[in-house]
Amino acid sequence: MIKLYGFSISNYHAMVKVFLLEKGFDFEEVHIEPTYSEPFLELSPMGKVPCIEVDEGYLSETTAILGFLESCVPEGPMIDQDSFRRAQMAQLIKTIELYIGIESARVMGYVFFGRELNQAVADEVKPTMVKGAAAVQRLASFSPYIMGDQVCMADFFAYYIFLLARPVAKKVWGWDLADDIAGLDGWMTLMAQRPMVKLVDDERKLAIKKMMAG
Repeated sequence: MIKLYGFSISNYHAMVKVFLLEKGFDFEEVHIEPTYSEPFLELSPMGKVPCIEVDEGYLSETTAILGFLESCVPEGPMIDQDSFRRAQMAQLIKTIELYIGIESARVMGYVFFGRELNQAVADEVKPTMVKGAAAVQRLASFSPYIMGDQVCMADFFAYYIFLLARPVAKKVWGWDLADDIAGLDGWMTLMAQRPMVKLVDDERKLAIKKMMAG
């Protein structure tokens, strides 16, 4: 049985958990938070979560995990069999991660943890995110899913990036990413209605509530 290491609040953990559920895997969750210390580095060399344990060993980095899981259960494919379409999906995922996810994370502490906003950093982040949003608009179709009429790996990855990036952009700059990415709002509503996504989202909300309660 697969072991999934991580914690419920992590959006990257949520990506992998939803994918496991959508593909019908049996798995066990092991609660652990990121730590750059032994023995966890044997599981995840950068001390990051999520990571998984399978018969062959350990895997970290979310896109590597999702790709491996897809290869294990190709039925109900989440990755296109056409090599160019696979490359397009990888391009979209990397664009969203680098220019929306990682950039928004630079000011996330202000939004979710009450830290002081570093205005200089905020001023650096927004232009990059604006370019990232424009790139997503060019690359994604939202018809109704992010790459067409079938849900794919990019949908789950992107959903959990935007789930955090949108409130960050709204609070820091008063900017709704959906104003620059046509179709984003409807697509997020569609994704949120998927039973497995709703299940994981409800668990995340409960975990966040417990954390905030102290």
